[in-house]
Amino acid sequence: MRAVVKGKTVIIGMGNPLLSDDGAGIAVAHAVAERLRLRMDLTVTELHTGGIRLMEAMAGFKRAVVVDAMLSGAAPGTVQRFEPSAFVTTKNTFSSHDTDFATAYDLGRMAGVALPEQVSFWGIEAREFDLFGERFTPEVAAALPGAVDRIVAELTEWEGGA
Repeated sequence: MRAVVKGKTVIIGMGNPLLSDDGAGIAVAHAVAERLRLRMDLTVTELHTGGIRLMEAMAGFKRAVVVDAMLSGAAPGTVQRFEPSAFVTTKNTFSSHDTDFATAYDLGRMAGVALPEQVSFWGIEAREFDLFGERFTPEVAAALPGAVDRIVAELTEWEGGA
């Protein structure tokens, strides 16, 4: 069962925009889409959980970019790019409906779900996840334009190779 490709690229911003730096992924996803809206067929999706839901959000697209805030121990504001294989576990595994991305992606492929051939993950190191607020910490706010530039460059490169 193969789905019809909805559009070429989906940009998935993950997080909670009401928890300070946790909304960074969503902000970057919208900024990337705004920058490229006249040049590419893009869809922006906001998502608050990963695993199966993340895999489902990619279904039917040729390419997917996922952007999220992270806590890896790097300096706040650090922007990193990851391959899908880098994710071997998920923070929330409270039900059988949630799993790590790699497992969800493999299950989707086995079930015949049309999943993107090109997927990248971008993380922005957060400083604050626990305070309610719609403002980013200074380090994260300063990092967002660079994250947008790097993702725009990647998507432009992917589009050129399409």
